[in-house]
Amino acid sequence: MNTYYSRLGRLLDEKTPIYQEGYYVMCEGDEAKFSPEKPEGVELISAEAFIHALVEGCKFVIQSFAEGPDNKNVYAFNLYADEHNSYYIYMNTLDRFEKTLEKYRGGKYGDKYQKDSEVLSLKYSQGDFGFQLFPDDMGESSRIIRAFENLAYTVMDLDEDDCLSEEDEPVIAFEAGILKDGFNLLTLKAAAQLIEENAFAPLQRTEDFIAFAATGNDYVDYSLTMRKTIDLDLFYRLFPDVKEKDALFQAEIDKTAGLSVSEALDYWLPAVHSDYVPESPAQYIKFEYDLFMRLECYSNSLARECLERLKKFDWNEPLERNDYELIAYYQEALHFAGELTEDQRENCIALAEQMTDSNEDLQEWANTLLAIART
Repeated sequence: MNTYYSRLGRLLDEKTPIYQEGYYVMCEGDEAKFSPEKPEGVELISAEAFIHALVEGCKFVIQSFAEGPDNKNVYAFNLYADEHNSYYIYMNTLDRFEKTLEKYRGGKYGDKYQKDSEVLSLKYSQGDFGFQLFPDDMGESSRIIRAFENLAYTVMDLDEDDCLSEEDEPVIAFEAGILKDGFNLLTLKAAAQLIEENAFAPLQRTEDFIAFAATGNDYVDYSLTMRKTIDLDLFYRLFPDVKEKDALFQAEIDKTAGLSVSEALDYWLPAVHSDYVPESPAQYIKFEYDLFMRLECYSNSLARECLERLKKFDWNEPLERNDYELIAYYQEALHFAGELTEDQRENCIALAEQMTDSNEDLQEWANTLLAIART
């Protein structure tokens, strides 16, 4: 079971802090190192500094575009950070959209683009936007954004035991939490700050102009990130299919009213486990986080139930694939149970010790429980 996107949802909704101890450092020779302490004598990029770089870089792009011949009827601006830690800026105008639509209608599948739903989908398909810009187009900010991209790529397989030493020549350092998915939240904050500062004023915008951050996952973007910077009435007017899906999802939630915590855990498990079941969040343009949020109402009773279920595993016996999926599910659900009692924290620590003692392959799971206990 992949609970990555639920964790991403927690980060984007600021239910889980992005802060992580330590720093990632790029050294001479494009060699990355980890430093548990604040490195001295090197440019240090904090979360606030990274947001500032994104905002200023976007302002530079906006102003440059505004001074060009295409600045008319701009209807969308998107700051995009994908799962590979790469940054892009997408913009589109009605003129470019009409030309793209004309091209598609004249193609092999032209009949498809006579449908209103397909036209709308094309209009907001970032890959079909007329203007795609890169960090190199972001003025002075390009240096920091490119440094982030290079460092993020280099540290993907970095062992954190490979620490900065006296022999290394550090060039630039980033707070560790930025690289560990925290950049998605900072991208969202940058988009919100651009709106707050009226940074899009130089653009000749349409009345339904929207600006948003994107993760590259449509379910995450339509369910969460876009709604952070787009007024809900406008959002529903632009995306009526999403409004319809929201109503259907709410109807699905209403079916669970009155379920016990145990019954609710069992009810949502298949939907989190697979995209190929009737309850799958994907059919409602939702993602795993939306399902775990349905468990939040059970508060501490959710923690009690999850811990009791985790205690039933025999950590000394080989685990089946389904066992790993259940462990991931119960551990992720613990994040939605509110503050744990002292006894529950001790239970998490005891379970983590049992995992570590019985099977080294369970170290990651043990670390997760320890992190929950310390939250």
